Parts: sequence; C-alpha cells; structure tokens
Amino acid sequence: MIYKRGVISTFLLSAVFSIMFAGTSLADSVIWEPKVIGIPPSDAYIGLSLLESGEIRHYNYGEQADEGTFYLSSKDKGLTWTKVNIPNNIPFADTRSPLSGEYLRLISSPGMGTYAIRTNGGLNGGRELVKVSDSMGIMLKPPVFIRNGKRVVVAGHYGLQRGLPRACFTFISDDDGRTWRRSSLVTTPDHQGGGFHDGIRWNHGAAEPTVIELKDGRLWMIIRTSQDHHYQSFSDDGGETWSDATPSPFYGTITMPTIGRLQDGRILFLWSNTTPLPEVNNTNGVWDDVFTNRNVIHAAISSDDGKSWQGFRELYLDPRRNAEDFGTIPGIDKSVHQSQFIEVDPGEVLVSLGQHPLHRVMLRFNVDWLYENERFCDFSDGLDQWSVFNYYKGIVGHCGYNRIPGCTLEDGKLLVKYIEDDTLLTSVRGAVWNFPAFHKGKLSLSIKFNDLNSQGELILNDRWFNPTDTTASYFAPFSLKLNTNILKIRDTNPHLIEIEWDLNKTRPAAIVYVDKRKRLSLPLSDESLHGISYLQLLSDRVKGDKGYLIEWVKAEKL
Repeated sequence: MIYKRGVISTFLLSAVFSIMFAGTSLADSVIWEPKVIGIPPSDAYIGLSLLESGEIRHYNYGEQADEGTFYLSSKDKGLTWTKVNIPNNIPFADTRSPLSGEYLRLISSPGMGTYAIRTNGGLNGGRELVKVSDSMGIMLKPPVFIRNGKRVVVAGHYGLQRGLPRACFTFISDDDGRTWRRSSLVTTPDHQGGGFHDGIRWNHGAAEPTVIELKDGRLWMIIRTSQDHHYQSFSDDGGETWSDATPSPFYGTITMPTIGRLQDGRILFLWSNTTPLPEVNNTNGVWDDVFTNRNVIHAAISSDDGKSWQGFRELYLDPRRNAEDFGTIPGIDKSVHQSQFIEVDPGEVLVSLGQHPLHRVMLRFNVDWLYENERFCDFSDGLDQWSVFNYYKGIVGHCGYNRIPGCTLEDGKLLVKYIEDDTLLTSVRGAVWNFPAFHKGKLSLSIKFNDLNSQGELILNDRWFNPTDTTASYFAPFSLKLNTNILKIRDTNPHLIEIEWDLNKTRPAAIVYVDKRKRLSLPLSDESLHGISYLQLLSDRVKGDKGYLIEWVKAEKL
C-alpha cells in the first residue's frame, strides 16, 4: 500500500545529536588509521545510507535514539555533518536498489509484525508500506542485493518472543521489495557452562546474522551466539534454505558481526574479537547478566573471498573502558560492538559503531591500514592503546560493572603490579595490547623488575581477553612466566626481551631471547588460525609485590 500521513509513525524512534568537527577542512580528508568523525544519532547497526549523489545520511530510527525526527547529512564523505529536521511521519528507506534506484528498508514493531518500506519515485517521492510477516523480526540488517541485484536478502532473527524459535533467517524478495517470503531457520547450540565457568552465559540463541554473497554464488551467514565463536551457515539457493550452523573462523561471544564486500571485491569483516570473563555470578543462561567483552571492535580483510584474512586490528577501543561510573550511568547497552559501514571512496570506509550516546561513534579509515606489518608503543600517548581496567564487584545498571584502571604509568612506563583490593573481582592486574595478526612475527619489549622476587606472565594470543583474565593462558598459543630465574635476569636494570614465532612450521614454537641471548623455547599450547595479534601482561598474585615496568613494546612481521 502507499504510505499516507501518520500511518506508521509508531516505527519512528527519537534522537539528539551534537554536530562535531564543524571546522574540518577538505585538506584533512586523507585518512589512514581510524579517525573519529562524528556521533551516530542512535544505536549504530542501522540508519547509515549512501545516496547516489554521494551524500551520506545517518537516520535516527535505531534504539537509544536521540530526540527529534531528523537525519545527519554529510556531503564531504563524513568530514562534516549537518542536522536535517524532517516531518515526524516520514519513514526512512536507506539502501538503494541497483536495478530500480528505489530505496528499501525492513522494519518491525512489537504487536505489528514486520514491514518493508520502499520509495516510489526516489527519496523525494512517496513511500510504499508492505506487510512482510505477522512476526516481528529482530535487528533486521540493511538489505543485501544479490544475483546482480535481482534478489533482495534481509537477515534477522527471532528471540524472546512467545511461540517463536530462537533462530536466524533471511527475508527474500525477487521483485525489488514488493513481496517477501522467509527462509528456513538457523539455530545454534546453547552455552553449557562448566570448566572455568561458575554459571551459564545468556543463551539468546542464534542472533544478529550478517550475510554476504560469495563469488561462487553461495550466501555466507555469520551469526552471534553465546559460544566462544561466531557460528556460520551457507545457502546454495540464494537464501531460501540454510545449512546447519557450525563454528566460524572468528571468535566472538554475544556480540554483533558485520560483513560486506568492497568495490574492488575484497571482503571487510567487523566484529569484536573478544572473549568475556568466565561466568562468576551463578548465572543460569536466562536473559542478561553482565557484558565483559564489549569495549573493543576489530576489523579484518580478505582478498581471496574469505579463505584467508589479514588485520585483526582494534578498529576502536572504548575511551570509557576505565570509567568508575561505567555501569551506573543512565542508559542501557554501553558498548561498541554494533556496526555497519559504507565505502565512500575506493578503500575508504566510513563505519558507524556502538551503542549508547557516550560510547557510539562514526569513524573513517583506509582498509590498507589493516595490512601494516608492525606496531610500536612507548607510552607517549599514555595508555590510549591499552586495556588495563579492573572490575568492581557487583553488577550495576544494565548488565555492567563499574571499573578502575588496574595498571598505571610510572615515569612514563607501564607498571604491572599486584595490589590487594577486596572491592574488586580480582586483585590481579593486567594490560592488553593489540597489533596486526602475524603467523610469523616478533615481539620485543623493555622490562625492568622492581624486585627480583616479583613475577608475572606474558601471553601471546589471537583475541582480546579481559586484562585481568588469568584463564587466557589456557587458550593462548604461547605464554611465558616472567620469572627472573627462568629468564636469567640478575639485577633490576632494564632488559630486552624478544620472542619470535613461526606458526607455519610443522612443530611451531616461540624462541625467547633476553638481551640477545637465547633463553628458552616455548611449545605451541593452542593452535591459531589467523596468527597472533595480542600481548597480555599479568601481575604477580602475592601481597607486597613490587611489580615490573615496561618502557616500550614493538610487534613486527618476520
């Protein structure tokens, strides 16, 4: 049916936005590494639209939206933004059909089901509102046009709705969004607990799928789960039916994945390559308990249609990750894990990410940044590159812990030192640092023990763990006890530690050098599919620890 005034104002959510970076000039438009360029008006998984004219719009109809009916507009590829107020009865349609030029969007509302909005005569024309399903699809992603634009696929899921399975699916249209049907359902196994867990993670089922068409014609779906991995499913018939879900090549727990193809054919994947703390609150798998792995979002890129990947870099690290009021500040879902992206120039990507006004951002970066072969830190930018927080005991607000910086800088060096504090979940202190993923690489750092009896642990891993998570070493390819006897360090002066690894060998190992002398070889403890991309440093676990200092650290590809 044709949209008429006031018919679906129920679907519009409100929002507020502060215009940022108003003085940015076009001379600043050469961007390499990720650079924040604005704030989305609502939770970031929907609303970002690239028009044929090159204008970028970000509509405000997501969750936790700011007040008002408006969109943000940029005509300089995201460098500056203008707030455009619009009538409150105009629904949005934000993905353009390559065949008709009309814009499409699927939306849903409790008690009303799922609808398709389709423009009639472009953005300045009318709107058609089509009933898709009596059931409400959740977190419906932007439409994906496959088969050279002849078919439209929209991914979504059911969950927490009476009579509906906790499953993913796709809605499909073969007539440019005028009529729709639903695919078969995809389910994933529940988290079972046990091992390091004193409870069970929130078992929400298969959720928040993202879909891409591969060059061989198959569709690839990557799914949010409560497991340590995202799961994946494939369709050989354009999204009509889906294979049984299996673990994907990507770690990720109760967070949103986003996949898409660039103009040159490469695939870009955005997700939180993170593992939460073991469950500690006797949780039973029902609804939320606490989120401990949503403070960082990553990016990886593939040039061979998903067979291999490079990058695994931190695209954005939440500046509020150490906040003492992290959980108590008003609002829900304080995270950076949601995302969507558009390509504003070849290889130049604009990403909208995150939830809650204090945590979400828009940023731009060049995807070739993901191919860098080294990273260095001497703490001249403080702890901006590091995760160092500890959690206070007690879940507060919406699924959160308040935090405190667990490690600090002392004379410009990172101090890793055990400090007893019964108000914290653990008194162990830790620090986590990301670098590009290397199958064959080298980590170097300058370390100074404040006391020869102080100890710690150095972990090389392929995903982000909480800074204080001592279970990380059980999942890591390599871990090294920072013990002066093992390392043959006899004084409290600075010393150079170098660790080299080659995962391509038949029997991979990491060779440890101290002041250019080989000290020991570390056997591979756990295989890594994509290479090592994380350093984690842990403190000792005894009272009176004086800790150790890190002056600088460098990772490089060999």
